[in-house]
Amino acid sequence: MATAIKRSYGQQTTDSDVTASAQQSSKPLKFGMISGGSSFFIPIGEGWMTACEKLGVECYYEAHNATLWPEQEGECAFRSYLADQWIAEKVDGIAFKGCGNWSIMTDVVNKIIDNGIPVVTFDHDVENTTRTAYIGTDQVFLGQTQARLLRQLRPEGGKYAIICRKDGRYEGFIQEISRYNNNKDKASWYEAFEFDRDDQNYTLEYEIGLEYGADVFIFQCQTPMKDENWTYFAADMRARNVTLIGVDGSDWQIDYLNKRSVDGLIGQLPFEIGSKSIQVLYDTAMKRKAQQGIMSTNLVSYNLIPADLPPLNVDDNLIGNLVYIGYTCFVVIAFMVLVCVVWTIQHRKDLVVRAAQPFFLFMVAGGVLILACALIPLTFDDNGEPDSLTSRQAVTICMSVPWLVFTGFTVAFSALFSKTWRINRLFFSKVRMARMQVTEKDVLAPFVVLLTSNMIVLICWTAIDPLTYTRHENEGLDYWNRVISTYGVCKSDSALAFLSPLAVINLGVVAIACWQAYQARAIKSEFAEAKYIALAVFSLFQAFFTGVPVLIVVRNMPEAYYILLTMMIFILCMALLLLIFLPKIFIQKKYAGLSEEEQRKMLHDTIRKHGSSDFGYHPQRRHAQQPSSVRNAQPSDETKETIAGEMGSDRYDEKDKFVHNSPIERRNSI
Repeated sequence: MATAIKRSYGQQTTDSDVTASAQQSSKPLKFGMISGGSSFFIPIGEGWMTACEKLGVECYYEAHNATLWPEQEGECAFRSYLADQWIAEKVDGIAFKGCGNWSIMTDVVNKIIDNGIPVVTFDHDVENTTRTAYIGTDQVFLGQTQARLLRQLRPEGGKYAIICRKDGRYEGFIQEISRYNNNKDKASWYEAFEFDRDDQNYTLEYEIGLEYGADVFIFQCQTPMKDENWTYFAADMRARNVTLIGVDGSDWQIDYLNKRSVDGLIGQLPFEIGSKSIQVLYDTAMKRKAQQGIMSTNLVSYNLIPADLPPLNVDDNLIGNLVYIGYTCFVVIAFMVLVCVVWTIQHRKDLVVRAAQPFFLFMVAGGVLILACALIPLTFDDNGEPDSLTSRQAVTICMSVPWLVFTGFTVAFSALFSKTWRINRLFFSKVRMARMQVTEKDVLAPFVVLLTSNMIVLICWTAIDPLTYTRHENEGLDYWNRVISTYGVCKSDSALAFLSPLAVINLGVVAIACWQAYQARAIKSEFAEAKYIALAVFSLFQAFFTGVPVLIVVRNMPEAYYILLTMMIFILCMALLLLIFLPKIFIQKKYAGLSEEEQRKMLHDTIRKHGSSDFGYHPQRRHAQQPSSVRNAQPSDETKETIAGEMGSDRYDEKDKFVHNSPIERRNSI
């Protein structure tokens, strides 16, 4: 019969609420713990008794005595005997460590629960019972942590041998250690051999492990380290450059660590197991909401830190060879701009180009080239050496991007905006037959206003808080708490304060341009540009609302950010060039070789195919109702070409008399 270790504490606590609740009870609360007999369980008992004292309750703690209750059957009989005693005493809860015979343990736990006493299990759970909670180490997580410690101590990879395998710990270790085995950038680890988990001949396992070239021995139980010859074994393994990683962190194991008799330990926190056990039972007895299910305790990692740490490979997230994408995109855009400019100069006297106005074509090409120039500073990288830049260089490189982007956008977009506005102004004039000329000087007003607004904001941004290239550390450290990843970025504390007005200015004008393009949607002729200008404007609008949010998401990912921004600029530039110049190039080829008179006649024939309804003309307006001065007005040659070429709304007969397309107007003119 066992000599019970009985410790009790009276109503002593610093918690006034707990004291009041205990005083209201008809009897003092009493709890019991049935624990194991090894040194590992001593801290569990200390945590149990310390928490009992704090809560002011009476507690029993019984540790298994292998002398009085030998072997596994004695361990199970010991638990059954104490359970009967405490059921008779009507304790308020029992913390229970199971024995090896799970069938007996299930019966014991169910017997306690059937008597209305809540049960908390620890160290080993007793499944298939209605116990209140299991408190202990997550065994899978413990195995995973052993694998992480191994990678920390031996980052070069190799072979491992697992000694004293434990369910859960083994699976967790294998899962974690083999995670990177198919990754060429990570070291691989493989099991030297798989030994029968029930065999306790550790000496044989050591010999086999060494025979198979094991670089590491992983111990998943405490027992092998209790061998009296452990220090000699550890010295031999150290001489062979074999790493030893054990489990638990008892005082004598920490002493082994100090003497280099073990290289690393993954320790459980048994004190926490004891304190949590009484807390759950107490909350249940007080009819509080107690935590149910499985409650995992923390782990602690012990390891020797070498004087010479393994080499650190920092990922600086450099753009690297991706810069060639940006250079290629810039060269393609610059070549296309050159082709478009040369073509415009060569055919500047042709009716097609005169109708489209070379000045605006040059503005589009120039704006696209300026915008494309932003691809050059975007390719900058500091090669992971931020100190290589002066403060002026760090600012110049970063601020050049918004300057080029917004300036190029302003030049190209102003040309599109002005042309659309010009078409609508000519076409939807209140006086249809009045002499009207919209000069280049008139349509440059939107360009000046937009450019000035952008420049004011950009100048303030550059002067007050400019974008500056800096290198930042990513979250996450290596096993030795060293930074493993950085990224370079252009950053300004007040960036949003300046980007917001820039966005409002440019998005506002884009929205107005979309409305202008929508108004000109029905204007048709072979020379009509409204459709292509509208497509270009809507391309700008779509780029803002789809690309910008994605850029914000990948802001701290230099490679993704660079590729996305480069592709956005490239596609936008190519869309502007192709939509504005390509239709004109095809039409010019169609008209090539014809005299100007033949070109005009072909243009008139094209215009006759479209009725007045196509371009919004209202036939109720009659020449007879207009002043004679208006009826007799003759538009200039430039206005004629613009109306006929750009709008397709009106035509001129062979005598250069202004005639509307409407059948009613043709009849009246006859």
